[in-house]
Amino acid sequence: MTSCKTVPVRGQRPETAGNTGRRLPVAWLAAVLAAGLVTGCAAGAASPHPSAAGEPPASGIAVPPGSQVRVPRPDYARPASVVAAFYVAWASTDAMHDQPGMYLALCAPLVTAALERQLAASQPAPFAWQAMRRARLVSLVRVQAVTHPAGAPAPTPDVVYLRVYATRVTTTAAGRQVASDGITVQLTRSGGRWLVSAVLFY
Repeated sequence: MTSCKTVPVRGQRPETAGNTGRRLPVAWLAAVLAAGLVTGCAAGAASPHPSAAGEPPASGIAVPPGSQVRVPRPDYARPASVVAAFYVAWASTDAMHDQPGMYLALCAPLVTAALERQLAASQPAPFAWQAMRRARLVSLVRVQAVTHPAGAPAPTPDVVYLRVYATRVTTTAAGRQVASDGITVQLTRSGGRWLVSAVLFY
């Protein structure tokens, strides 16, 4: 399993330039179907800040009947709570029960307007979603910890950088895989609430 180097500032890694939206499902679907693996960042040592994918959905978010994606209810006064809810919404996929745009509806209450537009522009193509559905793909994350990344700028009253460590469980018609996962994000205070404003790297 390969660990990822924390990159707390936007633009430090070439692959993030101009692409702060969601990891396109077709990319990791190919990994699941072709190699049978979903690769993520190794968790390493981190302070516990658990937020389970099995918690009740966030207020105001309509989850389709039967969907296995469960977004934890965020506390908008706590950046770690918001980012944990966002990561479950952003990184989980239930191709068996959800529609392609479901993750956008789940993420919308947790992100700034600018990031919501970027997420909308990065939704999977219909053929990619159909391929996931044929594969009976369900990929769910459980957040294990949220930390302030080493080397990241110090938090301010309006901006904070956080790193999520999670476990991903992916099932398809071919079987079940468990992997470590995670991401670093920027959060911005907007209208008295903390919201995710940038996905910094995958």
